[in-house]
Amino acid sequence: MRQGQSRRIYMYKVLIIDDEEWIGQGVKAKLERANVGGVTQIEVAGGGLQGMEMALNLQPHVIITDIRMPDVDGIQVIQELSKSLPRTKFIMLSGYGDYPYVREAFKYGAQDYLLKPAASDELGKQVETAIAGIELDQLEDRLANQNRTDAKALLAARLPLFIHGAKRNRHEAAEPSSAQEAASGVKRSDSLLSLETYFEHPNFVMAMLSFGDMTFSEEHLESVQDCMQSLVDAEEMEAHLRHIAFHDRQGDVCLVFNYTATALSLETLVNLLSQTVAMLRKGKDKSPVASVSQTGRGIDDLPRLYKQAQQAMSERILRQSCDVIQTIVPPGQTGTWLPAKKEVEELKQAAESLYVEQIHAWVDRHLRDELRPKMSLEQLKAIYDVVLSEIHRHVHDRFLLDEGERAAAFNTFHTLDELRHYLKSYATDTKQLISEQSALGDTVITVAEAIVREHYNRDLQLAEVANRVSMNYSYFSKLFKERTGLTFTAYLIKVRMEEAKRLLKDPILRINEISEKVGYGNLYHFSRAFKNYFGISPKEYRKTL
Repeated sequence: MRQGQSRRIYMYKVLIIDDEEWIGQGVKAKLERANVGGVTQIEVAGGGLQGMEMALNLQPHVIITDIRMPDVDGIQVIQELSKSLPRTKFIMLSGYGDYPYVREAFKYGAQDYLLKPAASDELGKQVETAIAGIELDQLEDRLANQNRTDAKALLAARLPLFIHGAKRNRHEAAEPSSAQEAASGVKRSDSLLSLETYFEHPNFVMAMLSFGDMTFSEEHLESVQDCMQSLVDAEEMEAHLRHIAFHDRQGDVCLVFNYTATALSLETLVNLLSQTVAMLRKGKDKSPVASVSQTGRGIDDLPRLYKQAQQAMSERILRQSCDVIQTIVPPGQTGTWLPAKKEVEELKQAAESLYVEQIHAWVDRHLRDELRPKMSLEQLKAIYDVVLSEIHRHVHDRFLLDEGERAAAFNTFHTLDELRHYLKSYATDTKQLISEQSALGDTVITVAEAIVREHYNRDLQLAEVANRVSMNYSYFSKLFKERTGLTFTAYLIKVRMEEAKRLLKDPILRINEISEKVGYGNLYHFSRAFKNYFGISPKEYRKTL
């Protein structure tokens, strides 16, 4: 650890504010599934007033707030809390018609907004962007307190924001862009100016180093930077090469090389990376793997070069003996290879009955190590998707599963053995999940019935109840009818009519009052529903008492 530097803060708190508790809890569940690195606490507040009170006690790093709330709206929440929590990042949840409110909220420091219903990966990306902005704020504060400027460290903090780019929603107009930049603390023009000042050479190459499952390690970041600097000094390359190490959003160590092509080449840089990997390997149980992009020109090429390095890094699953991965297609590939149609049909039959032993055997047969030279990354992904899709086909009608999270998992595998283990575990876990869900079916319906009996007096929808018990809409509808003998709507009417019948026994209550108490705002609709259910009108029934 260099003097004057401090370690990254890993514990981030998120507060979700929404006057509808079930929506707030749904956002929390989606954010938990996004598994954002560093987020250790997520709380939910029911409305603006409670949200402001909780925010002052919790001191959250990120606040996700609904725009329209009956007590205190999201704009007031941001306006008030930004005074006492100046470093907190605000993200808004809004509907399609809320853009005037969104534009107003940007004036008070909102970072960005998401349209309802926000997907898990969208929430995750927004929170990741907020954390990157917070870390930049922290670094700038530390540099200010030390009364000195560490230009290279500041540039390293700016680079993740630059290479990933600011998320721009397709509904977003031009005006929020400047507010969004102001919220992050980095204007694109200022970032470009400082980066261009440091990177004085015309050519760029991006590299990435992966240390297994270890992410956001300051020790690894410093080790890479120190090893590279020692090699540059030893080879006297300083005049022709500049480099900066930083963490990307996933926590992997990245390197930007800026160099003069007349003095250095891509081969030279690959050699430097190889030597760095060799130096880092000494005394370590798990060696890092490096990937390198092609050559680019100009700073605007960095986002593209980063994607190349990231894509090459994903190739490590097929290049297990390589220290530095340069190409996307492995050498020695002799042609396309995929399971035959008959073999895919065999997998489908095994997945249909969730015969896990047969699925395991299929995975071992089609993902064995000796097939690596015949595979491209795209083919391997295709096999991966086929296996998961066929297994998933038999549970998607029952559970709220996130497709984006499942697909993204492919990039986390380092070896074919890890991939095989994951797929086989997925099959085993899915079968266990279905068994547990079947056993819990009665419990779920019991909870659903309780929700109906508690909220029958308002406009209660099947989708809301399905969401609250974490079930797919279609499957919940089928399960509810199967277990109760009634459709959801019929059951709701049954509960309302039974309660109406009970209330009609009270001579003090007027019929129009009873109508409202059981969820009918219109007396005519109530009377018609009552007569359809019991065969007589409410008035006629009261006369029989």
